[in-house]
Amino acid sequence: MSVEVPKGWREGRLKDLCEAVDRRLGVGDKLEVLSVAKRGVVPQSLTYDKEIASEDVSRYRVIEPGEFGLAPMALYYGAIGRYHGSAPGIISPAYNVFRHTANADPDYLETLIRMPRMIARYDALSQGGNLEGKRKLTPYDAFETVQIAIPPLAEQRAIAEVLGSVEQAITSLEALIEALVNAKHATMRELLTRGIRGQKAPIKPLPSRWVLGRVAEGITHIPADWDLVTLTKVAKLESGHTPDRKEPTYWAGNIPWISLQDADALTKVTISETAETIGPLGLANSSARMLPAGTVVLQRTANVGLASVMGREMCTSQHFANWICGGKLDPYYLQQVFRHMPREWQRLVAGSVLPDIYMGTFKALQILLPPLAEQKKIGEVGVAFDQRIEEERSTLTALIENRKALAQELLSGRIRLPDSMIARHRDKAGQAA
Repeated sequence: MSVEVPKGWREGRLKDLCEAVDRRLGVGDKLEVLSVAKRGVVPQSLTYDKEIASEDVSRYRVIEPGEFGLAPMALYYGAIGRYHGSAPGIISPAYNVFRHTANADPDYLETLIRMPRMIARYDALSQGGNLEGKRKLTPYDAFETVQIAIPPLAEQRAIAEVLGSVEQAITSLEALIEALVNAKHATMRELLTRGIRGQKAPIKPLPSRWVLGRVAEGITHIPADWDLVTLTKVAKLESGHTPDRKEPTYWAGNIPWISLQDADALTKVTISETAETIGPLGLANSSARMLPAGTVVLQRTANVGLASVMGREMCTSQHFANWICGGKLDPYYLQQVFRHMPREWQRLVAGSVLPDIYMGTFKALQILLPPLAEQKKIGEVGVAFDQRIEEERSTLTALIENRKALAQELLSGRIRLPDSMIARHRDKAGQAA
């Protein structure tokens, strides 16, 4: 099947841009063992939790920095990419190694071969796999035959430069988000254990043993005007329910109903919209109950620990523990407590076949309880962090989607860069990349 060739480009195949390399490890040589994963060629330790390389690595292929690895038995998962290390390494002989030719810019080639449509094209050339279809064999010589439209080298470089600048922006934004998350964790650990006054607060020993609900390990003292309380003494615990799916009338309505489909929404500070809604009959004929705005909803199965505050009256499925805060507990403070407990949630689900915390466990949950005014201040700080992180993550998602769309258009030639951008690369057109 031919491909559409934009003006000034030429029709070709992947073999026009890359060539196989087959170097074996020399006697006595020792190099780091690498693996080919979705994110590219990486140290094997980042892919597997144990050493899986053979004792005899004499047949392993050597891969140099800048070269590419291909996993013929895993193209279904898109296991192909470039090695960005600083020293040579070795990969299993089950993998292929190739490099760009003089006709190709390596950054352009890397972006091209990792496009979903490219993966789909050479996956279609698969020579079969196991019964589940989870591992397909697409040999390198089939990979080479994939038809492509090839821009001039200068235009390849210009395209790679544009997409690379977007990639740098994505990387910088990811680093900012990570810094914000780390800053929040450090700040909230202090606030949730020592309060607004920090080291200046008078302290006292914990009044009782803290068994369930710890926001940090090794806490022996708390501010003198705080207390350690069982959560059910200051908040009402409510569960949820799923109306009968076989009754269409139960689902005919606009009552917001939080389910496992709302995982993304539960990462927000408040939740007001849901993926599914139920009707009055569904509410009346199930154990689901309408819960007031301000209720803290906590996911207790699957993505355990997701916590948000209901922005309006809502109900939930049975996969959530819901907390209606009394007059002594601020809902946003409780939300921040829950969001700072990932290790505790992991501990409580340890040993389960599926992540799940039983409702009975929540009845024994304990939290530190500052005075209400201090709770509100602590909650405000945590919410401010969360809202900033939400904004940056939203920007990141949009940037990633824009990059994906831009790459599709530039790599297909449907959008062409202005000649002024390409001209800067023409003086290198005759040089090897």
